[in-house]
Amino acid sequence: MSLSTRPLAVLLASLVVLGACTSSPDELAESPNAESEGNDTAEVEELDETVEPEWAGAPLNPFDLRKGQCFNEVSWIDVVQDRRIEITAAIDCDQPHDKEMYHEIEFPAPNGAPFPGETKMTEWSTERCFDAFEDFVGEEYVLSAYEIGFLQPTQETFEHPVGRHRRVTCYLYDDAGEKLTESAFLTAR
Repeated sequence: MSLSTRPLAVLLASLVVLGACTSSPDELAESPNAESEGNDTAEVEELDETVEPEWAGAPLNPFDLRKGQCFNEVSWIDVVQDRRIEITAAIDCDQPHDKEMYHEIEFPAPNGAPFPGETKMTEWSTERCFDAFEDFVGEEYVLSAYEIGFLQPTQETFEHPVGRHRRVTCYLYDDAGEKLTESAFLTAR
């Protein structure tokens, strides 16, 4: 395979895998997501099958993101297959990006523990993300140009017999919706 077709082949393979793991818009409305996000809504752009969305970065599982890593999120409706496609892509922080992961912490629950409930999980996650914000950015959240979001376990991922997902990952993004062009680490913005 030539170098010029390799990225396209990787993209197409990723889309096929992601497409197989996604649900239709109706199914999404009826069932919980594989992850729960706080303080953020993903934009959905409806495209036909001939339009390839523009995005940059290396596709990865959102649960594989780590502190200090910058990323983009792209989602759209595949009108042919009637399903939502979502891609999270890691990107260098000096490149335009949507978000930056700034903190990660494990919810304190042993294996086999029942899910604490969406409200308690969201309250716990929100508090931890706010607490870690100033140390990373160098500015109080209320004075900052950034907003806070997080990924947290759902009941399904928390109680999964193998996965037992407990990690909460906090990220930040521009409160005006603009792309970030550098790491937010100690920018005091």
